[in-house]
Amino acid sequence: MYPGATTHHLPDLPFADELRIFAEIGWPAVEVSSGRIAEIADAERPEAAAEAAAGAAEAIGIAMPQVHLLMAANLATADDAKREQDLAVAMREVELCARMGITAGVIHPGGDRPPTLAELEAERSRRIESFARLGTHAAHYGVSIAVENTYDKGPLDNAAHGQRRFGSIIPELLELIDAVGMPNLGVCYDTGHGLLQGVSMAEAVRQCGELLIATHIDDNDGISDQHICPGYGKVDWAPGVAALREIGYEGIFNIEIGGGGPNVPDAIRLPRLRYALQIANWLLAE
Repeated sequence: MYPGATTHHLPDLPFADELRIFAEIGWPAVEVSSGRIAEIADAERPEAAAEAAAGAAEAIGIAMPQVHLLMAANLATADDAKREQDLAVAMREVELCARMGITAGVIHPGGDRPPTLAELEAERSRRIESFARLGTHAAHYGVSIAVENTYDKGPLDNAAHGQRRFGSIIPELLELIDAVGMPNLGVCYDTGHGLLQGVSMAEAVRQCGELLIATHIDDNDGISDQHICPGYGKVDWAPGVAALREIGYEGIFNIEIGGGGPNVPDAIRLPRLRYALQIANWLLAE
């Protein structure tokens, strides 16, 4: 296991410059943010931009093992046009990831929380179909898809399962992966989301087992999804990290904390990144 962090801290800089700063601070790896992969996809020559990013990372000496695919993707929605558009964007981003040497793409499970059980079953079928298509496409490029756990939100006026949100518990993600039946599908466990769901990190990690292929490491107060630095919220880190070792997880321990508002100067952002690395190394110390 090794520390990493999501690259949404210095969005105004060219990507290569942000990678260089991460490396200078001492980060051995990064998760490419959804904003950065979208930036590459929107470039005049996307393939060249992806290859340039890969070249910069190699020259700098920093790894890019995972990416957060389209943040707003909803691969289970009943809106056919949005579902197909989101799937097309995610597939395109996967292609570019392959050129960057990225091996895992993190994506949310999606869903609309429909009002009837019949519609809920239809949503389930759409989700399985979409992830089968995405998984097949990703497998062609040597990329795995990591489905991220969510958390149940506040009261809803009309939903078949009340306040439930699909993927808030690990068994639901495992059911999806089993239904799709592809070896390149796994779980990205978000520690902050798990806390909001009321599940201990250690228990959730054990539930993931060998299907855990990516992580989002963040903390909160147990009330809202704050994405604050580990140790400043209520996640129980010692048994959680021990569980990661127990299941043999050897991937990126990816710190996904907020990058700060648009008016926060780099002079403040950089110390936060340095401190986050110290926290990550402390948590991972034997």
